[in-house]
Amino acid sequence: MDLLIFQLINGLAGRVPFLDGLMRLVTSEYFSPTAMSLLLLALWFTGKTQEERRRNQRAVVRASMALLLGNVLLKLCNLVYFRPRPFAHHEVNLLFYRPWDSSLPSNPAVVGFSFAVAVFFHNRRAGLLLLGFATLFGFSRIWCGVHYPLDIITGAILGALVAYFVSKARFFYKLVDFIIELGRRIYLA
Repeated sequence: MDLLIFQLINGLAGRVPFLDGLMRLVTSEYFSPTAMSLLLLALWFTGKTQEERRRNQRAVVRASMALLLGNVLLKLCNLVYFRPRPFAHHEVNLLFYRPWDSSLPSNPAVVGFSFAVAVFFHNRRAGLLLLGFATLFGFSRIWCGVHYPLDIITGAILGALVAYFVSKARFFYKLVDFIIELGRRIYLA
């Protein structure tokens, strides 16, 4: 089923130059994470009230913590299991370079969904925007031939679970507030 869905999506690549260009841009490991990071930077400094601004800053800190923890868990998964990329065993419409690391779980999906879910718990509008972007980021990776759908789904679940844990675990509350206060002391908040 994973291969069939991959072939359906990737089979669309190469037919509409505009969409291929858009998917290449979104798939980039620089464009999408940079765009999401810039949204987090803007979120850090926004809020109509002091409480709203503090809530946004908590979202940014938690998203950063989720990203860090998610990537640690991803690397541990990669030490245990290696899944070859789709182009290693199948004919694909490859619109991107050939990454060499494990396809499962998808690192871009972990990044996108850890950001999006952590922000969603504090700012629904920004969280939904990031969820849409993370979904497009994951879809583009399939379109361009570098991930199977299961890779994206697994990465999204890992990123979302880590963000949920970081956002809800009381252990992180004091650490998050400490980081925000540190930012205030050095005039970043």
